[in-house]
Amino acid sequence: MVRKIFKKVLSLLATVVILHSCSDDGGINTPNNDYLLELGQANLLLLPAVQTLLVTLEAEYPEAAFIRANAAYAVQVYRITYKTHFKNEEITASGLVCVPLAEQEFPVISFQNGTNTLHENAPTEDPVDFNYMLLEAMASNGYIILIPDYIGFGASDNQVHPYFQKESTTDAVIDMIHASLELLDYSTMLAKSNGNLYLMGYSQGGWATLCTMDALERTNQTGLTLSGVSCGAGAYDLMTMSDHVLGLNTFPGPLYLPYFIYSEQVFGTLTDPLDKYFKQPYADVIPMLFNGTYSNSEVNAQLNDTVSMLLTDSMIANFDTGSEFATLRSLFTDNSVTAWNTTIPLRFFHGTVDTNIPPSQSLDMHNGFIQAGSDPGVVTFTDLEGSSHETGIVPWGIATVNWFNEIKE
Repeated sequence: MVRKIFKKVLSLLATVVILHSCSDDGGINTPNNDYLLELGQANLLLLPAVQTLLVTLEAEYPEAAFIRANAAYAVQVYRITYKTHFKNEEITASGLVCVPLAEQEFPVISFQNGTNTLHENAPTEDPVDFNYMLLEAMASNGYIILIPDYIGFGASDNQVHPYFQKESTTDAVIDMIHASLELLDYSTMLAKSNGNLYLMGYSQGGWATLCTMDALERTNQTGLTLSGVSCGAGAYDLMTMSDHVLGLNTFPGPLYLPYFIYSEQVFGTLTDPLDKYFKQPYADVIPMLFNGTYSNSEVNAQLNDTVSMLLTDSMIANFDTGSEFATLRSLFTDNSVTAWNTTIPLRFFHGTVDTNIPPSQSLDMHNGFIQAGSDPGVVTFTDLEGSSHETGIVPWGIATVNWFNEIKE
């Protein structure tokens, strides 16, 4: 319902919101830039449009009232390209940077998005997507918001996205933070960083957020103070998640295992043919399905949600103990994230009726942090009552920004 209202509002706001695509402003790579390459304008959200959008959001989600009350700035949205590394080589990646139009210092939020298979749905390719647009509007609360594309999308869409691959994901996120700080040092930028960093992400993005938190706690590579982290509906223990899927009769997200296995095959860490894991005709069509021209729903529709029809009998029977699946098990383990003792405020959220990623993934991770010595007042778990994987993202996003506003105050 809120999506339909939102689209109507956008059409009515032609006089107060400027949503324009621009060519790149050109290279701004200087000897002082280690990461930032190019800058281009994506959107400009004037404050009346932000306020109207948030009024509409509040009508569907009353808990957004605090966000609307705190909306104080117009927001300029930039596309940037920056340097990162993939397969031990320097490549160009991209993302969006949402900046309040004010000569002040603001905290930085890095937002990690969920599973995507369609190049056209990348943040820099579709900055007026419903969820991205809501996030851009949140910058009006006084945040510099970063939305990385991830490798495999935007400027790096010649690569197959390394799905749930920890090292390349955290590199892309952290290097974009570096590039954005270089952008904020650019002489024409009014807004600056105040030195505080928040992380937030949902689904795959929840996992990516926790992986990034782990990397930054071990070695603070950005110089920013990590002040709060929000993880929504993530899959953190990939072995447990895989066992869960293999134990089901049907699974509503059949793209997950093929996406991971195919991306690892392209990366070179799995060398066996796809028909070792997937039955025909699915094994033969998987490379086509993940070529960037199909959406999540289109990929799912061309696979099979009956587990015994999609996966080979050997995969189902022998995955946990068979030597032929040892490499795959190691990859799931290596790309999982485990709990540690943290003093950084961390919140886990999960929908109570999520059938894509079971709520136990978040609850078990929360419990792991407590068992590792984290204060229960610092690391918390919140049920998104009645929310599925699809319907939980907006309530999670509102709760997260409300929480960040409390911390900021």
